[in-house]
Amino acid sequence: MLEINVSSKSPAALTAALKKIKEMSSSGSVSKESAVHIILEPGIYRESVRYNLPNPIVIESLPGTKADDCVLKADNCESYNKGINNRGVFVFGPNVTKVTLRNFTIENTHVKTVEEGSTLADCAEALVWGNTSGSLSCNGMKIIGRQNTLYVKGNSCFTECTISGDKDFIYGEAELSYFEDCDIKVREDNLGERDAYIVNSQSLAEKPGFVFKNCRFTGDRKTKTTAYVIRTDGKGSATSQKNWDNVALIDCVIDDWYSPEIVWDDDMNLTIFPRGNAKNGIREYGTRTADKNGKIEAADTARRSIMSYTLTEEDYFKGYASRFLILQDTPLAGN
Repeated sequence: MLEINVSSKSPAALTAALKKIKEMSSSGSVSKESAVHIILEPGIYRESVRYNLPNPIVIESLPGTKADDCVLKADNCESYNKGINNRGVFVFGPNVTKVTLRNFTIENTHVKTVEEGSTLADCAEALVWGNTSGSLSCNGMKIIGRQNTLYVKGNSCFTECTISGDKDFIYGEAELSYFEDCDIKVREDNLGERDAYIVNSQSLAEKPGFVFKNCRFTGDRKTKTTAYVIRTDGKGSATSQKNWDNVALIDCVIDDWYSPEIVWDDDMNLTIFPRGNAKNGIREYGTRTADKNGKIEAADTARRSIMSYTLTEEDYFKGYASRFLILQDTPLAGN
């Protein structure tokens, strides 16, 4: 295994380390199968970086360091650098195989400038997982942005992470993107009080999509507007290979100021596809709500979208009761 220690005191230090790996791989001094371990010393790394090599890689902060004390950050967006592979703070490309990130923060500091809607100009990802064949595993990470904070394709897993934003801040063409024991936080919108949207699923057809287990949906409490866990684009259909609204909430806690409808569909003017069922669509089990005093009780699901589905106990114990059941038969198995 190739081990590299990185210090924030050096300019573009992480970029330099990843460039070194590429040079060593190109020269043959390190094989494409050799694992890489990068240890980040505490500090602020002000850079945008990209990794697109097949070498399995682990990137983590120095043991004992809090995620808040080791931060990769940059102000980047579509207006500055066009294309999803260019506007993120940390971008993983199609050639990567297995990536593990532990105990540091990735933050896109871009402040939105366009007043209305979710516009392309303000797309500003912190983390981009642009890979369909490998696997991403994140543990103890903080992923911070505003619009489009986290983009995922393929297969990814987030454990004990904090992910925050205000519009469509978890999205992408996921096969399975699994979140366990995570805090999902709505931020106050820098343009003033606006409705917030967390998951914008563009999932691949027939795949599990975005699955949240034992997660907390919370954040900066809204009083004049609301927050939706899911927002549909209304583009899914029986013939589409993506844009399915595949989102599962398993034993999650949602603050009581979130919309009880869970999903935004422009007052039913947009199609939610497919209708929720045991494997696909919008489905939930064991959801609870938390009030401002911290009291938690079973959620009242009477106002849920008619397209959502409450899993039965049989559904739950057959496919959702454990991490193993959810991750089996995917590249994430064993994580």
